[in-house]
Amino acid sequence: LTMNMLSELLGGAVGLPVVRPAPQEFRRQFKVFSVACANNYKASMEGGDKILLPPSAFQELGRCMITYPMMFQVKNPKNDAKTHCGVMEFTAPEGIVYFPFWMMNGLCLDNGDIVDIKSASLQKGNYVKFQPHKTKFTQLSNPRIVLEKALRAFSCLTKGGTIAIRHGQQQFFLDVVETKPGDAITIIDTDVNVDFAPPKDYKEVKKTTPQPQQREVKASKADEKDTGAIWGASNGKSTGPSSYFKKLSGGQTLSGRRPKGSVSNLLKTSQRGKSSSSKKSAGSSGGGWGAAASSSSSASTKTTKGYSLKGKGYSLK
Repeated sequence: LTMNMLSELLGGAVGLPVVRPAPQEFRRQFKVFSVACANNYKASMEGGDKILLPPSAFQELGRCMITYPMMFQVKNPKNDAKTHCGVMEFTAPEGIVYFPFWMMNGLCLDNGDIVDIKSASLQKGNYVKFQPHKTKFTQLSNPRIVLEKALRAFSCLTKGGTIAIRHGQQQFFLDVVETKPGDAITIIDTDVNVDFAPPKDYKEVKKTTPQPQQREVKASKADEKDTGAIWGASNGKSTGPSSYFKKLSGGQTLSGRRPKGSVSNLLKTSQRGKSSSSKKSAGSSGGGWGAAASSSSSASTKTTKGYSLKGKGYSLK
């Protein structure tokens, strides 16, 4: 009998309290390989966070008084990346540990690298918040049920870590955003409230509304199109011409220069010239336009100053 067993027997016989020694820390280094390299490999070993240790580790854990459920902190000494896991079997060769492939990727480990493993005592968790990497996970028929089923293969969760779960032929990655009551918790035999953050690839569509000024501009353009308004013309409220047409009616050119005479004087001069020419034409023909037409029928040619009547028509020379 060992001293621990003897003290338990004697203490129980005389009614004294049994003093159990505190568990010691288990810490060792192993060469890590993917679980696919194990002789007893099964596809189910890729799910969850459980590793395969050698038989000597089981004996040492017993001497250290590590009880079930056994949990460990694993660390990559090259980059200090850490996570927590459980143990599935003690069937690995001596000096070797088998990891699920997704755990090796998360710790940036390759086959044959050294990994540091030590025992850990974790609190039971009551809250965890996940952030899926892809929106496709949230589009499943019931993502909570899928996650709950997948978490049965896990023993603990670490804040800031990433887990991988499978659903059919699909694999989804989820970041552990928050855990309570600590940064690392165990989820064995406990009720955990689960929450989700928006997926990493989620993009919110922002709806842009036009400004009030833009609405007024669009409305004015529509009114102008319907009323047939012309740029520069009056809007119908004022009786006088617009400022643009006032410039032209006031005798100014488009360049802004004023012509030699006013527009009214030019119009009067033009009208006087037309009246004088019509009088001369009537007097020379001796009977107006009708006489000119009758004289032209005899094929005679009469020449007057400024006009030439020939045949049935006339031309200006």
